[in-house]
Amino acid sequence: MEKEKTDKLHFTKTTILNSIGQELGKIIFKEDWKYTRLLELWKEGKRDEKLIVISALERISKKDYEHSKQFVFKILEDISNWEICDQMALRVTVNLAVQNQKELFSLMEQWVMSENKWIRRLAIATIPPYIRATKTESKICLEFLDKTMRESDRDVQKAIAWALREITKKSPISVFEFLQKWATVDDKNTKWIIKEGMKKLLEEEQQKLKSLFRNEYGQ
Repeated sequence: MEKEKTDKLHFTKTTILNSIGQELGKIIFKEDWKYTRLLELWKEGKRDEKLIVISALERISKKDYEHSKQFVFKILEDISNWEICDQMALRVTVNLAVQNQKELFSLMEQWVMSENKWIRRLAIATIPPYIRATKTESKICLEFLDKTMRESDRDVQKAIAWALREITKKSPISVFEFLQKWATVDDKNTKWIIKEGMKKLLEEEQQKLKSLFRNEYGQ
């Protein structure tokens, strides 16, 4: 791992850590103690060790929903930056959402109410990989995002806009109609999310949304 650290940031390359984690997950998958050891590694480790745990859990979570969900509960408050947050969403919570959409979305609705912005972002960052995996769940994803459109933190706002752009690839009409409704809301945070989230829509549709801003607020 030391040999793979980048010159610029002295971080081990994420691809290397992912490979290590995948192999670890494969090795310990059938072991009863796997979650205890992974939790120890997570608690004692820093960035590199946490990414290894996430990649190991990616493999395990596809086969063991309940225990993987409980593991996520135990580490939620330890998520403290965008990289760990997004890797957890892209590799672990998405697997749980695919297996049990009803329960995970219910939990995500609780997470977006958290005072911890990284927990809020984790819930929202689960949407892009989920919509890629399911392809036909645009409605439930937009219903979930409807609860987030007044978000004030920029890191979380970026995740909402990312989710909107990803859903647009599958259901542009639904996203356009969704954003039309929110474009009439007098909230600077909502406006920022719309401007960033609409970028995958057709130029004509983007102009229509911008015109709603001008008509509502004289801008």
